[in-house]
Amino acid sequence: MALEFFPGLPTMARSNWRVRCPLLKGVCMKIGILCFTPLGRKLFVSDLLLKKTARLLGHQAVVLRSDRFQFLFDKNQPRFFYKEKKLSRYDAIIVRPGMTTDIDLKISVIKQLQLAGHTVINTYLPIARAKNKLRTLQILNHEKIPVPRTVVISSMDHLDYAVSLIGQFPIIMKAPYGLQGAGVVIFETKRSFVSATDFLSSIVKNNVVIMQEYVREAKGKDIRIFVVGNAVVAAMERKAKKGEFRANFHLGGSIQVADLREEERKFAIQATRALGLDYAGVDILRTNDGAKVLEVNSCPGLEGISQATGINVAEHIIKYAVKKALLHK
Repeated sequence: MALEFFPGLPTMARSNWRVRCPLLKGVCMKIGILCFTPLGRKLFVSDLLLKKTARLLGHQAVVLRSDRFQFLFDKNQPRFFYKEKKLSRYDAIIVRPGMTTDIDLKISVIKQLQLAGHTVINTYLPIARAKNKLRTLQILNHEKIPVPRTVVISSMDHLDYAVSLIGQFPIIMKAPYGLQGAGVVIFETKRSFVSATDFLSSIVKNNVVIMQEYVREAKGKDIRIFVVGNAVVAAMERKAKKGEFRANFHLGGSIQVADLREEERKFAIQATRALGLDYAGVDILRTNDGAKVLEVNSCPGLEGISQATGINVAEHIIKYAVKKALLHK
């Protein structure tokens, strides 16, 4: 199944890579994969894998590019077009929101699909929550799901106080929006932090900044847990490459199957549910105080998790989409 997408998949994992029959025999659905890749750029491997998996499961599947949609609002009901033609009916649309700028504007297409009556996985509001790291922290904290010690500021006047609240260096600094490790930097010492004051001023001037403790005992590792519905379907341990502190697979981090603890499984499901997501990649750190949720990703990549575990996560997403669509019929 789609092994050309995963040249690094271990031999043992390859032998277990099988696509089973559709959820219900005879059920053939029309499924759209909504991606936000700019026109002229290649689609992500994950988008193509979802399409191929859906087809192998007996469904019709196409990739829909967000830039190809048009809306018409007038005295009649709003109308929806794709490539200048009336949008055909889809049983389910799986959203892959891989954007980091103009998020509120770009995800309006998701809301319009929902208003038009399409079954959407993940929906507008949960994606808006997950794409905003500050909003995610607020929700997780409210639900008493543990997170690393974090301070949020919107003025340079409070930078020193924020550092004192964190307690010690290194300190991780994040922009509220980011993907695959982008917008995340580390300051190893106070000296490096002070030397970057001008740079930080330009960031803080236009945005809030999230400052977070660096968890030494994690040793550059985190756990990516893939949740679909209310179930954990796969998990991998990621380790940052030498000289890097971010463990992201797309930044060269190494990956292997994770042996999950019950606490980690519980927090991953709770975090996904708290944000209202149908599926998510939940990043967890192992600390001396137990598991802490680092991030909840509404557009998790499928390539790394599939290579590490040999599990076709795309199949789980497609089957979940089919179940949700059947319930909405």
